Formats: sequence, structure tokens, C-alpha cells
Amino acid sequence: MKQSKILNIDPHFSESSYIINRDLFENFDPVAMSQKSLCPFDPKNGRFEIMVLGESYFVLHPSGLVLNAREEEFDNYSVKIFILRYLMNANGKEATNEWISFKEFPDGPIYYSNFHKRCIQVFAQIGNERPEQLKHYMSLQKAKTYGKGDLSWQFTVTPGVDLIWILWFGDDEFEAEAQILFDKKLTDVFNIKDLAILGDVLMISLKTFTLSLDSKKN
Repeated sequence: MKQSKILNIDPHFSESSYIINRDLFENFDPVAMSQKSLCPFDPKNGRFEIMVLGESYFVLHPSGLVLNAREEEFDNYSVKIFILRYLMNANGKEATNEWISFKEFPDGPIYYSNFHKRCIQVFAQIGNERPEQLKHYMSLQKAKTYGKGDLSWQFTVTPGVDLIWILWFGDDEFEAEAQILFDKKLTDVFNIKDLAILGDVLMISLKTFTLSLDSKKN
């Protein structure tokens, strides 16, 4: 049996980074953040509700504490930091529908090799080894087929953040390949480190989903 080439992905963004962003978050106006991010804010409870890849999260203001749908603490710091960074930096601009790669962001070429290894390569291998599971995942994300490569979709990570995933299957001679494209408006929302965090959020979600399906088969 051929050995899987899917790399292990673990959150590499720390609790300390989360605390730093919580400290920044308390200085932002919640009403303005809600308007620019399209994420509802309840002033009575002092909290945002935000959907990320089909999962609900709550963010308390001004503390910046991020809770899961059960209003509990959890240890995925990548998704916590991504949520805070998006709420603080969303600018309310309309999508451009002009799609660019990681390399086309400022400083993208410098960090591309790491992003390729941790995100693009992992996505390619999951899609190549488990295409039906990938299709199931994209169906749950309410993704729209995009018509490129062997498989491709356009989907929403969180309100205002849309991506395109493209997969080309590999064979005995060539490795599977993939591409991830971002709406150009996100160059005004995320810096290159934020995109790296988003890459972890994506791959942790996809791997968790596919592994849960594997466990149900066993």
C-alpha cells in the first residue's frame, strides 16, 4: 500500500501571539468592526458572532476572548488569531473578483516556500489521495465549482473573505499540484503573516474533517 504523503499540520501560532492581538483588539470600536467585517455585534452581550469555515465562534469585546459555538475556550490559536486580525483590519470594501496568488501579496515571494509546504502542498496531497472526502468538505462549505484544473471551487472562509482552490491530480510520474487564490481586496486587509495564519486555519479544518471521516470508516 502506497504511503500517504500528507504532511502533519499543527497550529504553530502561539498563545502569546493571541494575547498580543487581544490587547490590540480592545482599542478598536466594535460597531465599526462589525460594519466593516459584516460580522454581527450584540452590544447587550458585548460580543461578536463570526462564522469561519462553517463553524460559529463568539468574540467578546473589549477582552478579545474567542470562544467556540458552545461558548467554551479552545486551543486552536491559529483560528483565534485569524478572527481577531480580520475583525481589526476588515475595511468593508467590495470584492474585486480579481484573483491573485500568495506570491502577489507584498512580501509574498519571501514567505512562499513555507506557505507552499504548509498549505498548498498539503491541500494537493489531501485532494489527490481523498478526492471524495475533499468534495464532501467543499459541499459542506457551500462552495461553487470554478471550472479550472481537475477540481476547483470558490468559497467563503468568513464574511468578506473568499478564496479559490484549484487541484490537479498527480500520477506515477507527476506530483499532484494545487493553487490557492485570494480576492485582490485582501491585500488591504491581511499582511503576509496573516495569510500564513489563514493557511493554517484552512489546513487544520480540512485535515480534521478528513480524519474524522477516516475514523468513522474504521
